[in-house]
Amino acid sequence: MALYRRIVTYVRMHGGWYTLRRGWQMLSQRLLRSYDRVWQQERTPQPELDMQRAHQPEGGLISIAVPVYNTNPVYLRELAESLSRQTYAQWEAVLYDGCSTNADTVAALDAIRDVRIRVIHGTENAGISGNTNLAIAACRGAYIALCDHDDTLAPDALWHIAEVIADGAPDMIYTDEDKLTEDGRLHIDPHDKPDFCPDNLRSGNYVCHLMALRREVLERAGGLRPVCDGSQDHDLALRVSEMTDRIVHIPRILYHWRRLTTSMSQKNLDRCLAAAARAVQEHMARIGYPGKCTVEDGVLRLRYDVDESLNVRTILVSDADRYAFMNREAASAEEDVLLFLDESVTGLTEDFIRELLMYAQRRDVGAVTPMLTDQRGRVTHAGFALRKGRAVCRNEGLPWHAGGWHGLNRTSHNVAAVSAACFMIRRDHFIPFETDMIDWCLALSRRGYVHVYTPHARAVCEKRELLAGACEDVHDPCYSVHHDDRGQFTHSQ
Repeated sequence: MALYRRIVTYVRMHGGWYTLRRGWQMLSQRLLRSYDRVWQQERTPQPELDMQRAHQPEGGLISIAVPVYNTNPVYLRELAESLSRQTYAQWEAVLYDGCSTNADTVAALDAIRDVRIRVIHGTENAGISGNTNLAIAACRGAYIALCDHDDTLAPDALWHIAEVIADGAPDMIYTDEDKLTEDGRLHIDPHDKPDFCPDNLRSGNYVCHLMALRREVLERAGGLRPVCDGSQDHDLALRVSEMTDRIVHIPRILYHWRRLTTSMSQKNLDRCLAAAARAVQEHMARIGYPGKCTVEDGVLRLRYDVDESLNVRTILVSDADRYAFMNREAASAEEDVLLFLDESVTGLTEDFIRELLMYAQRRDVGAVTPMLTDQRGRVTHAGFALRKGRAVCRNEGLPWHAGGWHGLNRTSHNVAAVSAACFMIRRDHFIPFETDMIDWCLALSRRGYVHVYTPHARAVCEKRELLAGACEDVHDPCYSVHHDDRGQFTHSQ
């Protein structure tokens, strides 16, 4: 019955066609091993692992903090084995057991023989945040990585983290990840993440695993907060992001997250989402952009308070001398915010301007784009990602209500560039167009601005020449495609 309700809810949110498409993808990963075969080919070969063991980065001692409570002994053994196989030599792991009542869990912990893995038996269960904080307190490394008790690390996970530490000693490091089936036999659902994107993090914990933090920053942030149990890592990542921009993403799948039907995220999804909404709303207030964050249809919905004193000018644009016209209009405008709207755009949703203004008003934002669809409600533009000289829309062709690649179609997030068909920008952030839209967006990015896509403002546009673009083969810090050949664009978490 629970599975039936989940399927009905999924169909209601994403539509029948998309549900079938996603269902086929899940079956192909499990029955045909579509991603697992790719992973087998892409994982680090043994000669390279041997090279890593022979050439150690100067990363210092890295600690791994692991909270444990009544863990399946098989998962504990597999975690310990993955730690012992690390190619980086200077590491320790602290497994803090919150007074497990399962005798097999306690026996499995006591059977660990690697001296680099220290087991601490607590006298009470302090909860996931409390147990993690106690594990952190016992760590001795200058960097501390957070790891769940039933997951595993790739053998070169700590080596690559140490390499980044040796290169620049950032405050936060995170890696790509995939999932393990419950029996550990298959790898599924790869998550190739973008470099740090603040709006992605506010819409959900895309950073997740593996996350390593400089001890000093972790202590200043105050560790994990029990009030956010269920989304405690998300809350921590948000608080750390307020303290530093020295955040490095390693675009390699180095963490394997076991997908369990008994996990907190499955059993208490509503609680996890409520904790995440609280963490994000408190974060919004702390950074000076207050508002509300609620849970709607299984995702976080942000509503920033809008500065009512801001004036918005809507500028209708035709094909004739488009960019020169926009430069002239921006130069002569006196309003605070400019909305450029191609004359072909129709069907603006209610509160369209306010939805865009929530993001455009921010001092760190460049251009803001809505979701654009065709007359049938299929996505024609939802922000651009960059890959190999092309600006691509990952969710093009999907129904407007479908989740898309890692659910991004339904949440606000950062993009590399926007379409000239419709965008909003503060007048004091506007810079003159010199060539095309993509180069203009990249020039704004180089000035420190991020671009935002929001699905909560929607309009109709089928003008194909405005919905595609070329670019130089550059890396955009917010939204580049690392591996778009894995067939994961239709994934929705």
